[in-house]
Amino acid sequence: MDIIQLKKRVKDLPEREAKSYLFQILLRIRTLEENKDAKDLMDIYNHFIHPENHEEMTFEKGNYKRVTVIFGDPVLRQAVKELNFQEEDLIIAFQDQFAVGPIKNLETMDGQKERSQWLRDSFQDSDTEEIEKALAQLSSIPENVPITIWMSENAQEETGFLFIVHFLSNRKNSLYQVNSAAAYKELFPKKSEKYLPPSTRDITLEELKIIYTFSRENQEALSDTERAELEAQWLSVSNNSATLRVWENGEIKCVPDNYFDDFIIEKARILLGKQKGYVKSARLIGEVYGSLSQYAGDNFFEYRLRKLIQQGIFEYEGTLDAMIHYSIKLSEAKNQAGHLYLIE
Repeated sequence: MDIIQLKKRVKDLPEREAKSYLFQILLRIRTLEENKDAKDLMDIYNHFIHPENHEEMTFEKGNYKRVTVIFGDPVLRQAVKELNFQEEDLIIAFQDQFAVGPIKNLETMDGQKERSQWLRDSFQDSDTEEIEKALAQLSSIPENVPITIWMSENAQEETGFLFIVHFLSNRKNSLYQVNSAAAYKELFPKKSEKYLPPSTRDITLEELKIIYTFSRENQEALSDTERAELEAQWLSVSNNSATLRVWENGEIKCVPDNYFDDFIIEKARILLGKQKGYVKSARLIGEVYGSLSQYAGDNFFEYRLRKLIQQGIFEYEGTLDAMIHYSIKLSEAKNQAGHLYLIE
C-alpha cells in the first residue's frame, strides 16, 4: 500500500474506529521502551492495512467453548489473546452507546430502526449497523455454550447488560456476570481507594488480565430469579421515553436530553473567562467530557452543543459538519431552565 492509498484509507476511516486505532498505537508506543518489542505495534498496523483479514468472527468460524460479551471498545480481546484463551473464548463487543437514544423494543427490527434513525438525526458520525452485527454474532451461539457478560457501574454498560439478559431470555445458555468495577475494588483495594476506573475500557491491560483470570475461576451462573429481576429492570428502563440515561446512586436514571446543558454552559463560561472571541467547540466538549464521570460520549455532548446553538444560547463561526470545524461563544440568551448567560 503506497502513501496515497494510505492517506485515502485514513480519510475514509470512521471517527470512532480512528480513535480506537490511535489509542492502541499510542499505548503500544508508550510501552515499547520497556518491552523492547514492537510486534504488537506491527500487528495493529497490519490489522489497519489489511482489514479484510480480520473480519468479525461468528461462533461457527471457531472452536469456541465460551462467549464473553463486552460494551464499548473491545479492550478485552488483547487480554484474552495474551492469556492464550483466544481460541476458546469468543469476544463479542457491543460498541453501541446504550446510555443515549431510544431503546424500546430494541430486540426487534422496528426498535433497531427507530434507534438508528434517532442516532443518524442526532449525531454527526454514527454507525447504525454495529448493534445488528453484534446481535447476529450473539444469535449464532449454541444454547449449550456459557455466556459471560462484562459490565461496570455506569449507565452505558449497565443498560447494555440488561438488554443482553433480556435478548437471551428465551435461550437456555448459562449466563454469568462480571462487574468489572466490583472486581477492581476487590482485587485492587488500595488502588481503588484513590481511583476507580469509570468504565471497563479505562482498566489497564494487566489489570484486565487479572480480573479475567479471577472471573473464570470465581463465577456462579445467574439464577432464574436473578434473570427475571434483570429482565424486569430492562423493561422498566427501555419503556421510558427518555433518550438519556445516567448512573446515580447505584442505578440507572432516565433523564431528559438537556440534563447536562447547564453544565456545558458553565464550562463554556469558565473557558471563555473575560476573553472576547470564540473557543474551539472540540475544546469545550473535551472539557465537559473529561469533567464528568457519566458515560454519554463526546458525540452526545456535541449534539447538545448544536442544540444550544439552535436555541441562541451560543453563537458560532465555521461550519457545523464536525466539531473540529467550528468555534463557539456565549450569547445573551435564556436557556431552557430560564437562566441568563452573558459574555463577560
